Amino acid sequence: MSMSIERVTIGSDHNLEGLLRLKSKKAGVVICHPHPLYGGNMYNNVVSAIEDGYAAQGFSTLIFNFRGVGNSEGEYDEGEGEVRDATAAYKYLAEHLDGDAWITLAGYSFGAWVISRSSLEIDRFDSLFLVSFPCLIYKYEHLKTFNKEIVIVGGTYDDIAPMDDLYELYQNLSTLDKHLKVINTTHFYTGKETELIDFIKETIPKK
Repeated sequence: MSMSIERVTIGSDHNLEGLLRLKSKKAGVVICHPHPLYGGNMYNNVVSAIEDGYAAQGFSTLIFNFRGVGNSEGEYDEGEGEVRDATAAYKYLAEHLDGDAWITLAGYSFGAWVISRSSLEIDRFDSLFLVSFPCLIYKYEHLKTFNKEIVIVGGTYDDIAPMDDLYELYQNLSTLDKHLKVINTTHFYTGKETELIDFIKETIPKK
């Protein structure tokens, strides 16, 4: 099917704005943006890189703004409401895909933590893609027993998600289907977006 791009409204506790690029009903990815209180939104450079990488592999993509960001209603909720937002976004995407579609849950920084928490509430998905999971700020005990595919990306000079902590997270994962990518960058991936896109193309099979 040809790709369509549509601005959408996602129903959570509040209405959330999103952008759905529907390219295939066989695979999709929902992507969570970084911290709302520090300028994070769905147009973040890392979010866009993840979106472009997965779209190149044939995935439909859904990006959205958490509550209180952009035109999304509500206000920041210390992560708890944002987890519900991510779950609502997943459900919205799933409704536009086949029942047996491959679904990836992705996030960057704060968004990586949120989507990993949301995964505990979601029955049917296939993979996690986490960029700069902020181990210094948020716990990751729930990931240790994760038994599906997980991809972790980190930056060598990241002081919010230090590589030593990401290595520890990676080593503590019980799943055998895990991947780790280290990019020579800070937490913000400025100028490294293409490298992230290329990594996705090299690692994620086309759907």
